[in-house]
Amino acid sequence: MKNYKSVFLAFFTLISCNQIVNHKEDNLDSVTTISEKKVEIKKNDNAEISKNRIDTIVVKNQTAIIIEPTDKQIEKRKKEVGEEDFYIGADDYMWYLNESTETFRKNKLNVLNIKNGKTIKFEMENGNNAILELNGQDELWQIYLFDPKLKPKKIDMTDSENEYKTYFKPELD
Repeated sequence: MKNYKSVFLAFFTLISCNQIVNHKEDNLDSVTTISEKKVEIKKNDNAEISKNRIDTIVVKNQTAIIIEPTDKQIEKRKKEVGEEDFYIGADDYMWYLNESTETFRKNKLNVLNIKNGKTIKFEMENGNNAILELNGQDELWQIYLFDPKLKPKKIDMTDSENEYKTYFKPELD
């Protein structure tokens, strides 16, 4: 009976995950990336592995940034909390991410999905930059709002409508 429950839970989670995946937008035309950088990772004394990856994304416009975990982070979390509990929590995250994405689209805000492990450089109107290193230490899924007139803000995805209104509130005359 427990196997059927696990299979049902996994199937339900995949269905709900597919809903958010189908809505995914890279919107990389609204941002620039700093060219690919060769990163060398030393596995042990005898072998070296190197790979190319874009490690910095530059954001200049009003944008909602959805941070997603890497496959490695997902596997690590499954081991930490157990597979069943992981999928229960992931299903909640997917629901809130979907609701947040709908809020942003309704308000015509660009949505950018980024895998964890990147660096985001926010270019602000006053000439300053805010740098966000995504190292996977926080929650697996996160949302940041950015307006070049303001500092970027990590929001509570369970209250994205109010977070959006508060962050992008019209300036009072």
